[in-house]
Formats: sequence, structure tokens, C-alpha cells
Amino acid sequence: MSEQHPKSTDGLMRYLRNKKGIAISGSSQKRKLMNIGYYHGYKGYRYINTPSNKVPYTKFEELVSIYDFDTQLKSLFYPYVMLIETALKNYVLDILVTTTNSESFSVIYNQLLDNYKMFSTTGKTYKNAYARKKAEDKFKYELKRRLNLRNRIYKIQTNAYGNGNKIADHYLRKDINLPIWATFELLSLGEFGHFVSCLNQNCRIAISKKLGIRPTDDTDAMMPQRLIYTIKDLRNAIAHNDVVFDTRFQTGEINKQVGHAISNVTGINHLTFRTITDYLILVIYQLKLLHVSKSEMKRIISRFEYIVEKLRSNIPINIFHQIIYTDNRSKIILLKKFVSK
Repeated sequence: MSEQHPKSTDGLMRYLRNKKGIAISGSSQKRKLMNIGYYHGYKGYRYINTPSNKVPYTKFEELVSIYDFDTQLKSLFYPYVMLIETALKNYVLDILVTTTNSESFSVIYNQLLDNYKMFSTTGKTYKNAYARKKAEDKFKYELKRRLNLRNRIYKIQTNAYGNGNKIADHYLRKDINLPIWATFELLSLGEFGHFVSCLNQNCRIAISKKLGIRPTDDTDAMMPQRLIYTIKDLRNAIAHNDVVFDTRFQTGEINKQVGHAISNVTGINHLTFRTITDYLILVIYQLKLLHVSKSEMKRIISRFEYIVEKLRSNIPINIFHQIIYTDNRSKIILLKKFVSK
């Protein structure tokens, strides 16, 4: 059978045996391959981090173990990243409504979504023309981000109405603008991060304080949006059932201040977010900000330890340490101490 043509499940099994050197046979493993899917299963788990870093599988059971580990991670994290998303939106909503005494997006846009003003060049002096031009470009950039946010929100509302969203239909059919809480329901986590980043500094300080972020860890009042952007990729990967075990879901560099802030509070160093352990720490850090109970956080950590240990026992150690780094145990010990404080 040519590799250029679609393969039956039996053909795929022969391909894995003959071309990839993976032992696979029997009706049980055939069903498992069909259940996980060749393209979503094998293709997604044949490498770690980058396609060039192929996993040297010798047994189909090893691939299944990584697939099961990934599935269990998503089941573990899903309810908590959703809780974090919902809570962050509600914390921000409370600040917006309290500050403006309004649920109107236009009021909030005019009064609070004006962070661009702090970059205004009016009345400022610069050492040379280059410095002034750089400052003017930054001001234009921030103003454009604000305008883009407004346009994006109106487009989201329009699309929601066109797609039959019940909330959008309820308000827009009556020619009533959507209240800010309804708009937040329609925003993705990335769009929500954009919204928060456009809020003025006083408003961002209030959000940071409400969340309980230490002022010394958030001197520029940008930690809330940084936390949103950091958790966003994990949340989206889980929601779309993408691979998460090797953190390939990252769409950009994580701001170093996030790792520093978490390290300062937890005592856990070397947070690179290149391993799923660091994302566990990120989730627990945010859950503690949200006052989730100690017992609940301890259950999350214990479940993580269980599925990690199960993976360790089912795959070669050289493969395991490409997924779970050697500092995992020390980080977990410090994370438990942080939770118990």
C-alpha cells in the first residue's frame, strides 16, 4: 500500500510496525488506535514540543500512556481554568461597575478604557527628535489598540446576534445596548486580556488589589492582564482538545514578570512554562488568589502527582524526563507548602 494513499486501520497498524518500529497488534490495540484516532492520536503524540523531536516509541502501549496522560491532564485542569476565567471576568466587572456606576460599555469605554492617555506627548520634552518620534509612535499604537478593542467588541456583538445568541438577541432586538456583563460573556479570554490591558492604570491597580496580588509583584499594574494571557493558551488548548502535555500550545513568550511574581510568593524558582508542572503552579497560584479552599487545591496537586507517577511507570525514563523535568518533585514540595500557608 502506498504511503501516499489513505490507509485502513489495518494498513496503519502495518505502517506503524514496518515503518516506525512500533510493536502493535491484536484486536484490542486495533480498537485503541481507532478510539484515539491515527491522525489526532499518533500524529499528535509522535513528538515532544517540536516535530523534529520524535519520540522513539518501541511499543504502542507507550504512545497510549502519553495519550492517556494528556487526556487526564485536560480533565484535571478544565474545571479550574474555566473557574479562573469566570472569576477574573467577575472581579473586573465589579471594579468597572463600582467605579462608573454604570453597566454601559460606552460609559466604561470613555471613562476607564483610556490607558493610551498616559503615553501622550503633549507638554513633554525629549532629548532628541528620535526620542520624540518613538514616544509618538507608542502613543499612536496604544490609541489604535483602544480603537481596535471597540471595533472588535461591536463586531463580536454583531456576530453573536447573527448567530442567534440568546443574550445578544434579547437586548439588540429591543434596540438596547448589551450591558458590560453580557459583553464579557461573548469575549474570548484573549479578547478579555486585550480589554484589561486598555484600562487606565488606576483601574488596573484596583483590579490587582482586589485579586490580592502583592503590590511589590505588580509595580506597573499589569499583572492581571499578564495572568490572563498566560492562562489563555492552556485554556484554549483544553477547550479544543489539543495536545497539552508538552506545552506546545504556547503562542508566544510568557512575560518573565509572571514567573517572578509567582516565585516571590511560592518560593518556587525556574518557572519557564516549558513543562506542564509550571502550568500546575500557575493554576494553583491563581486559585489561591481566588480563595479556593486548601483541601481543593491539595486534591488537584495529589491528582497531578498520581497521573505523573502513572506515566513514569509506563514509559522509558529518558522519554519521561523530556515531559516531566527532574525538578518536578522539588517544585511540588514547595507548592504544597504554599497551599498550606
